[in-house]
Amino acid sequence: MYRRSKTLHQLILILFVCALIIILINYSSVRHTKCSSCPTLINSTRPMIFSNNFSNTEDESTAVDDLSILCLELAHRFDSEQNLPQTSMIFPPSFSSSKTFRFPYRYSHWKSSPILPRAFSRCEHTLAMHLLTIIDRLCRQHNITYFIYEGTLLGSVRHHDIIPWDDDVDIMVPYQQREIFADAFKQINKTLIGLVINYANIPGKKYYKLSYKNTPSAGGYKWQFPFVDIFFYEQDQSSLWSLQTPDTKIRKRHVFPLVLRPLGQLWLPAPRNPKRFFGFDPFDECRIHYWNHRIEKGQKVVTAKCNLLRDIYPFVEQNNKKDSVEILKINNTIIHTVIFKKVRYGA
Repeated sequence: MYRRSKTLHQLILILFVCALIIILINYSSVRHTKCSSCPTLINSTRPMIFSNNFSNTEDESTAVDDLSILCLELAHRFDSEQNLPQTSMIFPPSFSSSKTFRFPYRYSHWKSSPILPRAFSRCEHTLAMHLLTIIDRLCRQHNITYFIYEGTLLGSVRHHDIIPWDDDVDIMVPYQQREIFADAFKQINKTLIGLVINYANIPGKKYYKLSYKNTPSAGGYKWQFPFVDIFFYEQDQSSLWSLQTPDTKIRKRHVFPLVLRPLGQLWLPAPRNPKRFFGFDPFDECRIHYWNHRIEKGQKVVTAKCNLLRDIYPFVEQNNKKDSVEILKINNTIIHTVIFKKVRYGA
């Protein structure tokens, strides 16, 4: 009886020691020091993989001027693009009065052609996107109608982006809402954003420029580069026209209701029938504008067949058999496909 009891006690002791060892091993494997900056995984079974290979050229500069500081995030964004899917099928979001929608975008695709070189650096392009985001948010907040216009609209149709060799961004706002627009942006003048009111050659016909205060001056003028031009339009019952070109009218049925179109990193309001704004085939001939907005001086107009640039720059291919399908390609490599609902424009 005594031996059986002693054996039982030994067995219990052995089991207890084994359990204690297992607990200590598990505790050692999960023990960590708390770190407020360390990432945590909640309800996730996927391992988090970190890369320290920041070898892209945008991160090699050690400059700490205002422009470089504003662009610090770009190096990390560029590095993370390697984890994005190579192709995707995208449907436009519903038009919302309260939300700004982002669009998948890759700076890792960027190249430049000697025929028509890129006008923006990656950093300047990012700043232009930031300005458009601010415009979009404030316009939605104050119920201001606006849409992308001129070369910016052409870029959305042909490249889903700012035209690679273009160096400014254009939007249109109703003339009746110009004071609401100006008041909204004057409220943020104490931030990095500055609004400059310019007067066109036509007396009383002014337009606005929006830019960061701490980026380089555009040609020594009181506005900075890059910037967004805000033009105004008048309208009657059937048509609208820019104050800069009052003799050129477009039917409102080709503009409203506005739709969301991709432009770089964003979905932005655009005319529902954008090709009505172009008096030429936008996919045939590509050209550099006669005006250099970085230095605010004239420059030589350079024209090239768009087909000569397709191996360098993204171009849209359209298929309108069923839905309005826009396929963005570089040198026959598909980047993404956007599927719009087919729009009926009427007579």
